[in-house]
Amino acid sequence: MARVLSMAVAILGCLATGTGAGVRMSPEALRGAPQTIQVDGVVLQLKAQVWRDFMPGLLSGADTKPGESAVPGRRMIAALRVAARDGQRVPKGIRVDAGWIIFGDRVWASQPAEEQPRDPAAYDLSVTMRNGPKWPPQAVVDIVVRIVDSKGVAQLLALRNQKIEAAT
Repeated sequence: MARVLSMAVAILGCLATGTGAGVRMSPEALRGAPQTIQVDGVVLQLKAQVWRDFMPGLLSGADTKPGESAVPGRRMIAALRVAARDGQRVPKGIRVDAGWIIFGDRVWASQPAEEQPRDPAAYDLSVTMRNGPKWPPQAVVDIVVRIVDSKGVAQLLALRNQKIEAAT
C-alpha cells in the first residue's frame, strides 16, 4: 500500500509541474500509468506504432550517440493514437502535451506533435514523436503520454510491451 501511495504522489507531483517534454519522470512512475483513463465520460486508450527506418539513404547512420544501437538507420519515430472506446468520440478539448518511451532504465521524453488537422468528429487523436533514440529493432518499450483535458486536468495514459519495428 505504501508503495502504491508513494507512486501516486510521484505521478501527481510530476503532473502538476512543467509542460511538455520538460517534465522529468522516473521509469517507475511512468510504468505506474494506467492503460485506460476516462475524460468527460469517455474511456480512452493508447495505440501506437514505433519504428526505425533502415532504408538506404544519406542520413541512415551518421548521428549515433553512445548507448544507442550500432546498427545503421534513422532515429526512432512513434505514431500515437489516443482512441475512444465503445464507438465514442474523443472529447474535443483534449490534447497530448508530453510523451515518454521507456526502454529498460532509459527514458526518451518528447513533445508529441499533431501533424494533421484534427477532425472534430474523430474517434481518435493522432500525434507523432520524432527524432528518438536509435534503440535496437525488436526492443520492447513502454509508451506513456500525458493527456490534458479542456479544464487543464492532466492524466497519464500508457501502452506497454510495444516492439520497435524496422522499416526496410
